[in-house]
Amino acid sequence: MKRRIGVFVLAVSLCACQTPLTLDSLPWPLTPKPEPASAPPSEQVPTAALPPPEGLSTISGELRAIPLHWDPLLISGVAGYVMERSQQRAGPYRQVADLDGRANTAWVDRGAGLVAAATTGEPATLGDGETYFYRVRPRTLQDVLGEEASAVVTGTTAVLPDPPEELCAYSHQPRSVPLSWRASADPNVDSYVIERSPTSQGPFESIQELEGRFETVYVDLDLGDLRVFHYRVRSVNRAGGRGEPSDPERAVTKGEPLPPVGLRVVAQGLGANELTWDANVENDLIGYQLFRQRAASDTQEPVGSLSESVTRVVDREVGAGESVHYTLRALDSDGLESDTSGPLEVTSVDYEIESEVGPEGVVLRWRDRSNEGWVHARILLIRALGPTDLGTTSGALFVHTGVTPGNLYRYRIVLETAAGRRAPESRLVEVQVTAR
Repeated sequence: MKRRIGVFVLAVSLCACQTPLTLDSLPWPLTPKPEPASAPPSEQVPTAALPPPEGLSTISGELRAIPLHWDPLLISGVAGYVMERSQQRAGPYRQVADLDGRANTAWVDRGAGLVAAATTGEPATLGDGETYFYRVRPRTLQDVLGEEASAVVTGTTAVLPDPPEELCAYSHQPRSVPLSWRASADPNVDSYVIERSPTSQGPFESIQELEGRFETVYVDLDLGDLRVFHYRVRSVNRAGGRGEPSDPERAVTKGEPLPPVGLRVVAQGLGANELTWDANVENDLIGYQLFRQRAASDTQEPVGSLSESVTRVVDREVGAGESVHYTLRALDSDGLESDTSGPLEVTSVDYEIESEVGPEGVVLRWRDRSNEGWVHARILLIRALGPTDLGTTSGALFVHTGVTPGNLYRYRIVLETAAGRRAPESRLVEVQVTAR
């Protein structure tokens, strides 16, 4: 026994000096080691009396991979190597690679022999930041393993990437939140996942994945006005491993302008309502929009779009004695619109027509508005086939002569300026001429 150990030391020394060992130089035969006679045939595992490989080493920090290398056993009878792996130093160890050739002394473990995930069916890989234990055995051409394995070494895969740094979420933008962060220094990172939640405690949902390590800006669009959101970002490595999220950052979208207040009537004339309101306080306001809704309609009609400095307007598109509702809203430079103000109901100025049947015919009277520039009045007789112009008068009275007793007459009055501009027509006035 002592003689054999001495020869083995000599053989190892020769290997270290680049002198190949040969079976003839070894004092024992390369035959399977016999199992005890008492062992059942199913438990007999033949082994060969080959020296264990030396110099086994790993490279840690690679992405879901562990490269291994060892010194060759350049002796006849060695036909290859078998790599064994375990997740514990004490084992059990499992064969994960069978390499042909005594000089084939490098191998990369990418998860060989691991069971694929049942949910995805994708090939199994090594984990992120996981440590594994390895040893290697020589193998003969007859697939008999050496009875001794190499010394055990460890290798650790790259850990999941750190969260991105300097995440910023910018507030007070119209219906959007711009985000930016510093690019990861980890070369294994090739994308980022952006997550959003209405509260800092979550739950967070993934809203976007950006491809590229240097893609470090994103704008979250189509958000509401004056909404609060919390954002965080994860780095993702090239194997799809997601790191821990960054600390959440809070942002608030820009609020729409306040609804205008104080809408009121300050003056009225025939066919005209003059309105005013209190100016809004926003510093980026660009104007107002005034709307009119007539009593018999569900439609909002635009009265006008006004600049931010205008808080007074005259609506000249109303009928005499017509009831309308006005609403007003404000707009800012980002296109945000306020809610409309509360409706203001206004009844416009009427002609205040009075009618009677006199000895000479139908007498029509109305309020004199010559001081407002209405110097003429045109009288229209409304018939089934259209109106008939009965003539004009410069006063506030008109007598329709030649009427027939028993007939119903319908009239409208239209005031005019000296330049010929017409006021809105009056409401329809009906007069029944009774028989004498």
